[in-house]
Amino acid sequence: MTTSPHASHDLPALRLGRQMKQLHKYVSGHMMKAMQEQLQGDELSFSQVTALHQLRAHTALSIGGLADLTGLSLPAASHLTDRLVQRGLAERRENPDDRRAKMLALTAGGHAFLDDMDRRINETYQQVFARVGQRLIEAAADNLEAVLLELQAQDTATSSLPRCPATSPTLPPEETA
Repeated sequence: MTTSPHASHDLPALRLGRQMKQLHKYVSGHMMKAMQEQLQGDELSFSQVTALHQLRAHTALSIGGLADLTGLSLPAASHLTDRLVQRGLAERRENPDDRRAKMLALTAGGHAFLDDMDRRINETYQQVFARVGQRLIEAAADNLEAVLLELQAQDTATSSLPRCPATSPTLPPEETA
């Protein structure tokens, strides 16, 4: 059996990946319950929420661009766009490069919806992790921050991957988003 030159590095990465998967599985049960309550209350589909997140990340998108990013067909993205506009979560704007084409952007209501979702997600994480001892949580937070900083440094060096916002250890999560 041959081992790769990266085998010693791969084992910790594999271990962390498995642990993150277990943590995600544990937290996602709580997270999905909170998200489901919000989505049912607001009568939004998962695809609509995905589209809102893409609009926040890209400022404004064509319907074709939104379709590409969400994996929807052009007709499905167009229908989804109509529903978001009717709900006041997104608006159509004139494309400055092509006056005949329209761009889709979040409204203040769309931003408020996503901000509320972010707040609920942060609250869910806080409720789950509040059950763990403070020293262990602080060590985990310090280590995750170091991992994120290293990944971001690599992303900056290659400039090909999206950058995750860094968290500040002195501010609560809702103030850093």
